[in-house]
Amino acid sequence: MTRLTPRERLQMALNHQEPDRLPLDLGGFVTTIETDPFNDPKKYMGKNWETTCFLRDHVKIPEELLRYWEIDTRYVRMKPPQKWKLRIDADHSYVDEWGTRWKKPGSSLYWDPVEHPLKSASIEDLEKYPWPDPNDPGRTEGLREEAKRLRQETNFAIVADAPALGLFESGWVTLRGAEQHFVDMVLNKPFIKALMEILTDIHIQIFKNYLTAVGDLIDVIFVADDLGAENGPLISLATYRELVKPYEKRLWGFIKEHTDAKLFLHCCGSIKKFFPDLIEIGVDIINPVQVAARDMDSKELKAEFGRKLTFWGGIDTQEVLPFGTPDEVEDEVRKRIGDLGPGGGFVLTAVHNIQAGVKPENILRMYEAARKYGTYPIISRMGP
Repeated sequence: MTRLTPRERLQMALNHQEPDRLPLDLGGFVTTIETDPFNDPKKYMGKNWETTCFLRDHVKIPEELLRYWEIDTRYVRMKPPQKWKLRIDADHSYVDEWGTRWKKPGSSLYWDPVEHPLKSASIEDLEKYPWPDPNDPGRTEGLREEAKRLRQETNFAIVADAPALGLFESGWVTLRGAEQHFVDMVLNKPFIKALMEILTDIHIQIFKNYLTAVGDLIDVIFVADDLGAENGPLISLATYRELVKPYEKRLWGFIKEHTDAKLFLHCCGSIKKFFPDLIEIGVDIINPVQVAARDMDSKELKAEFGRKLTFWGGIDTQEVLPFGTPDEVEDEVRKRIGDLGPGGGFVLTAVHNIQAGVKPENILRMYEAARKYGTYPIISRMGP
């Protein structure tokens, strides 16, 4: 096959066709490298790149490195609102525009939500809460020009990266807190429904402005909503269908009405049980394909859902990348390509952001192996 452009390559894969080779991704909200592991490859490769983060410790990957690893995607990222400014307090914490306080202690590698502003709220309190302004012009300032430049001056695939939590996780992760939110889902369903209505309305308006700016220029649009834990779903399928799915359907349906881009859902953990419902309400792409979680066998997922879903991710970040040898990383890449690659519908990157403790030689080997084994036709190259 003639060598394709990155944009052509990704579009074919998303349409479940076999391009010249697997598309490769790096640099998104959930597919980038964290600060600590990024500094190691810089030294390993003898580079002096500036470490720039677009959110907390999520690194904006230098263009030189993206080209070196032959990454096919480039990201157009929603910006912070003008009415909210990041201010790190003395205890190394900050309050986001939703009112949630995040903190990264000196002993930790991560920022965690430590104060949930709606933890004790009633339905009446929701009406008075100072919600973010979805129409703040800062969110889309300069985005159309940025996306148009990428579309007209490069041949990379363009992903619209909106770093916002999903509707369900906005409640249990940040606003309400996990304990209270899950209790509410059993004992206080009217509150959950009221909260979900407000969140859906705000997100629809945010995406309306976002897609007005870039919707005709992008190939993929990012959304998120974590539904799974390591050993199973966080909630039952019945609870999902009653208290989450209707709101996701309304939001994602709105997005798909306003762009031809494929809908990319980031949803961690053991989530196979939700796949038929997610497909029904418009999901085209599943990320991160957390292969270490229960019921997330890559070969089985491809066989059952590979005609309707594109799998984006798949290279294990829990065991292989941090603790394996470069040869074991290569074996992992080879396996996932063999399981998920045939017939298109696979974009290779790590399962979630690359974390501290991952050796630079393992990251380099991952992308080297992807190019080595990812040329189509894959099925004839993989062996037993």
